[in-house]
Amino acid sequence: MLAIFLLFLTGCGAYVSGTMHQTTLEYTPVNLKGWELLTPEKHMWTERNKTYLPQYFSEEDAGSLGWSARFNYFYAKYAGEQDTQLALWVRLTGAFEVWQGIASYYFDSEREAPLQNNANSCNKKCFGVEISTNAVDMDFDTHGVFIVKGGEAIPGELIALNKGFLCKDTSYLNHSIYNLADHKTIALMKPNASSRVIVILPSGEGISKEKIFTYPSFGFKFPLNCRDIENTVLVISGFSYKGKPIPPLKVRLNYTDLSQVPGYEGPPATQQAQ
Repeated sequence: MLAIFLLFLTGCGAYVSGTMHQTTLEYTPVNLKGWELLTPEKHMWTERNKTYLPQYFSEEDAGSLGWSARFNYFYAKYAGEQDTQLALWVRLTGAFEVWQGIASYYFDSEREAPLQNNANSCNKKCFGVEISTNAVDMDFDTHGVFIVKGGEAIPGELIALNKGFLCKDTSYLNHSIYNLADHKTIALMKPNASSRVIVILPSGEGISKEKIFTYPSFGFKFPLNCRDIENTVLVISGFSYKGKPIPPLKVRLNYTDLSQVPGYEGPPATQQAQ
């Protein structure tokens, strides 16, 4: 203890503080065809995940599921059929992030040392798209979700969101046609089983309880890193209602200005196609 105290007195006791910056994506519809796209406001670094379709996905759900993709998400609704609506909550788990740190010293407030910026999350060829839907009586062929890059369609692997992590120990599922209202689909496509919420009892006491989701969430894993997705098109199709195909939702993905990100080294973000 005496030695530590002497280090502090000599100005050798350093502590590190810093900020994690994570870029957000901008979403441009390619052709809506009956879809309504609801996106967060364009901002470089956001604070939290907000629901834009509370009648289908609650704020509580956003807090439970959006932790790994709290910066990059959008909502969409298809109302082309008069007697039903399809709602989507899409979360993109891969993103470019930078940790910018600085070392300060106890008892020497004027002494600071900037630390090397640490850019990560872009080396792994592992980009994830999580799609939650409402429990509507529609069929969903999971082959219909893919990413178009340079004119090439890149398919994604279907993964189980309640087992393992996206880029480690992933459990794979077979692509197939799933009914969104079927309780078997909902049970199979449930999110991480460890998602828990705090329930406040009438006594004021809070207890931890597992979150039960009443709709399915599909996970797709693509062999892309977070730089690869710049200026790509995410295609979400494969839905059908009473045998009638629903038009595909096509959304172009572009980062906000990457030159604003501390520590970024590389070309500026591609301008969105007009």
